[in-house]
Amino acid sequence: MFLIMRLNRQDYVLERTTDGGFYAYLCDNMQCGAFGDSHEEAIENLEEVMSEYIDGMYLVEDYI
Repeated sequence: MFLIMRLNRQDYVLERTTDGGFYAYLCDNMQCGAFGDSHEEAIENLEEVMSEYIDGMYLVEDYI
C-alpha cells in the first residue's frame, strides 16, 4: 500500500539550506524531512517520505 498524501501549509516547515536548496519537515514529526532543489520539490519529496513512514507504521502494526 503506497499512498501519496497531500500536505497543507500548516503541516510542515520549509527552510532554505546554505547551498541554495530547501529542506521541509513535518511540524508534528521532525524525523520526516526531505530536501529538494526547489521548494516544490522539497514538499513533494516530503509527501513521499511521509507516505513511506506511514506505510512502515502499518507494517509494524501487522507484525505485532
